[in-house]
Amino acid sequence: MDKKTLLINRIHRNFADYKEKLLKVDGEGIFEKAEEIAAYTQVHWYLTVDHHYEPEELDYLLLFQNPLGVVADQYQNELRCVNDVLELIVRAGNKQDGLGDYPLMKKHGEPER
Repeated sequence: MDKKTLLINRIHRNFADYKEKLLKVDGEGIFEKAEEIAAYTQVHWYLTVDHHYEPEELDYLLLFQNPLGVVADQYQNELRCVNDVLELIVRAGNKQDGLGDYPLMKKHGEPER
């Protein structure tokens, strides 16, 4: 069996195990796991359908018993960073931070220089 097939089969098993584990979570707990469920579902699809692997990626991911979990955890961390940045943007806009520190655009209708 080639490395890509081996990896994809392992990822499918990881996802099946993950779903089986979720079936044991109570109703309230499932809502708390919504972000994690979305990450696992999106990463599973990407890794098994959409991604074109480089040889070194295959070698690296095959080191792990649960490559799906490895990538899904990293994906969640990256999304949290993006959400943190978006929150900073909203917070800065609400406080109007930086209005005196940075050049402002001309008002609508005024020509740009």
